[in-house]
Amino acid sequence: MNFICFDLEGPLSPQDNAYELMKLFPNGDRIFEVISRYDDLLTLEEREDYEPGDTLALIVPFLVLHNISEADIASLASKASLTGGVAKLVSWLEYSGWKVFCISTSYEQYAIHITQKLGIYAHNVACTSFPLDKFRITLCKEDDALLKQTEQDILTMSPVDDDKIK
Repeated sequence: MNFICFDLEGPLSPQDNAYELMKLFPNGDRIFEVISRYDDLLTLEEREDYEPGDTLALIVPFLVLHNISEADIASLASKASLTGGVAKLVSWLEYSGWKVFCISTSYEQYAIHITQKLGIYAHNVACTSFPLDKFRITLCKEDDALLKQTEQDILTMSPVDDDKIK
């Protein structure tokens, strides 16, 4: 039996899910760009115990602060386009006896929706479990104030100002 594994963002859908999620609230795109560059800098510096792509974890507090929900992620996924020709390719692969898998760091609410559009079974999808709605109850008023201040600090930065981001 042959099998093939695809990443989600790029090969299956051109949309950057995390970036699109952050755009759901004011200045979220700018915050994402700075955080994404911070992720790049930590990766280039080879910081111990830091994994490239941890941007998905770094944006969670801002999603919670702005009341982004799991339903918002699913809604975004329902509107996301597929990469040109991928539906035909996946269909042909499955018809030809291939097992098709998706391995992605994308949040599960996004990954499952996109792969379902392509007929890839949920049990063939490895992605990031993300109980976002549960995180909301863990935030207290002090956290809220700290996050708002952090957000304002980030908004003074530019994604091309590496020294200030560090």
